[in-house]
Amino acid sequence: MQIHFHSVTGARALRCIGMTFVLAFSLNAAAQSINSRWVGVWYSDTKQRLEVSEQQFNPGSEKCKWVGARPAKSSVCVAFYEGLISVAQLTSQLQQAEKAALDMAQRKSLPAADLQSIKDDFKRNRQVMQGMPNIAFRVVKTLAADDQKGATDCSDYFFIDQKELYYVMSCDAAPDAFSIKVYKKG
Repeated sequence: MQIHFHSVTGARALRCIGMTFVLAFSLNAAAQSINSRWVGVWYSDTKQRLEVSEQQFNPGSEKCKWVGARPAKSSVCVAFYEGLISVAQLTSQLQQAEKAALDMAQRKSLPAADLQSIKDDFKRNRQVMQGMPNIAFRVVKTLAADDQKGATDCSDYFFIDQKELYYVMSCDAAPDAFSIKVYKKG
């Protein structure tokens, strides 16, 4: 009997310890601080500014509070980690956007200059991607209060490699607006 009592008590203790670790891990995952590689002031080649601190993630004039994980709801702009993106996934996104943009351009019979401009933009995007290491990158998303209400059909995110930070923006309604910008630390 005593062995049975200890084994039941031991099993309960193990379950309790296990649940404690799961809870601690969940709380840690929900409030992840930003990796120190992100911290600093970054500039694109067009002089767009991104300022990152442990508490803030500020693209341009927008002020976003760093929250580490997607909140259920927020009344202010927030920034958080959300998943990974691989170069293969990014390439697929670029190819889909380019195909959709060219199809749209043909349907609307865009002038040759506009069509060439779209092609040049996608060429620049592919050139940016050629310099990226072939790994998966952790993604940072920003979410403004009105974005949380479904006010836009665009998505954007940031990721970082060893020396550069990248910003990707795409819009379903305007696939020609797909862009990848590189930021360098200032």
